[in-house]
Amino acid sequence: MRMLTERTQVLLSRDQVERLKRIAARDRRSLGSVIREAVDRYLETVPERRSEAARRITAMELPVADWETMKAEILRGRLGSG
Repeated sequence: MRMLTERTQVLLSRDQVERLKRIAARDRRSLGSVIREAVDRYLETVPERRSEAARRITAMELPVADWETMKAEILRGRLGSG
């Protein structure tokens, strides 16, 4: 069992709290336990989301020139001159 050493306060909507309480009651767990599990699951997926986003971007096969050409295009777009 892990040591719980940090306390935080989070504001949730009434609906969120009620849904979490129903899950906790159904699973015979504490509300805190349900919330900690949800946080753990979210944190586990973050690196996967980034990897998936990078994979999708590289799969687009977008036209890419050398850095100086791309930089000039970016600057032209940002400055609104074309």
